[in-house]
Amino acid sequence: MANAIGGRLTPGSGVALERMLAGNQLPKAAAVSDEIFWRRIRAFYTPPSEYIDLDHANTSPTAGPVVDSFVRRLRRLSQAPAERFNTMWGDDLDKVARPALASYLGTTVDRLAFVGSATVGLNTVLHGFPLERGDEIIVTDHEYPDMIETILQRGKRDGILMRVVRVPAPTEDRLTLVARVAETITARTKLLLISQVSAWSGEVLPVAEVTATARARGVAVLVDAAQSVGLLDVSFDQIGCDFLATSLHKWLGAPIASGALVMRPEHVGRVWPLHPPSWDTAKHPMDIYEWSGTFDMAARATITDALAFQRKLGAEQKRARLRYLGDHWQNKVREVPNIHIFTPRDPSRSVGVASVMVEGVSSEKLAKYLRRRRGLLVQDKSGRHSPYVNALRVSPGVYTTPRELDRLVDELTDIARHGLPIEE
Repeated sequence: MANAIGGRLTPGSGVALERMLAGNQLPKAAAVSDEIFWRRIRAFYTPPSEYIDLDHANTSPTAGPVVDSFVRRLRRLSQAPAERFNTMWGDDLDKVARPALASYLGTTVDRLAFVGSATVGLNTVLHGFPLERGDEIIVTDHEYPDMIETILQRGKRDGILMRVVRVPAPTEDRLTLVARVAETITARTKLLLISQVSAWSGEVLPVAEVTATARARGVAVLVDAAQSVGLLDVSFDQIGCDFLATSLHKWLGAPIASGALVMRPEHVGRVWPLHPPSWDTAKHPMDIYEWSGTFDMAARATITDALAFQRKLGAEQKRARLRYLGDHWQNKVREVPNIHIFTPRDPSRSVGVASVMVEGVSSEKLAKYLRRRRGLLVQDKSGRHSPYVNALRVSPGVYTTPRELDRLVDELTDIARHGLPIEE
């Protein structure tokens, strides 16, 4: 592991991180714009040199100290995998990572299963929840496309129906969504799927209010928390939902293929598992949702380190920084003709991620142009099941600089005025 030499923080200097954060005496309002401080945070990562990464909502970079822990575990596991896979399951997962993650997610260990991603957790419920022909699942029009495909497939297989509720526009009241959900529920509605933070626009949706409304009508609620864990203070018990699934390799910065499924105990056993295990799960009933064949043990065992790193950085400080960066570029392009932002200004409805459109320009072509010609990585959010015809999602990380975002602003402004210089 690299160390802090002569006061300079280098990637992997895990001991120095706690000292640096403890020594940062700036008030929170000033710290978000203190680029010296955030440059020191950047030293714990290894950003790509060939482009500016503005797609952290896809898969967030993992901090150096967490990578070091992962590599150490992988090396140890690889020396004797037949034995150490099982010992690490008990020592690293059950004794350490499971209680740590359960606490972080505002729940208890008996409700938690490790899975490879939010997609796996959500699919477990969508495939396994007991439904009969003619039963209905409600979704918003901001749900992840793979989940929509799962529901459509189950419709073909089992004859269930999907009803779609439109998320309110940025200028509408956020609680309009609650009323729309209530109006859509029928006697045949059994399950509702809602994202806590939209993967399309970064908007924070009123999941607690929607959950209370749906469950009062006898509808079970499945929350997609892939884009919220690591950004918001997510508490399964406070949300009050029936199921919650998340990816920990997004905003939490855990190694790739880390995720979790949380479930109320009354559903355990009623929801069919994707990969039923062969051993007795009476002592640990959620095991039926955890087994999927051989998985990345080193990645799951390192979740504890990712949690520790994020706690040292501070969730409130992280959110404030991302909102500051979001405001920095969004406020500039909002004034440019032919540019539209789909994410609300209200800080209670956003976390620094936003989607933007340039009129008359294909977002697919624009994303390719920005990456190939201008060294800016953003994500095209048009396509199948998208709520937008054209949209680019911009998701900076905490160590992204305002100067890097100014490059994006300059490119979008020029393209809004003159179009794409090169047809991609």
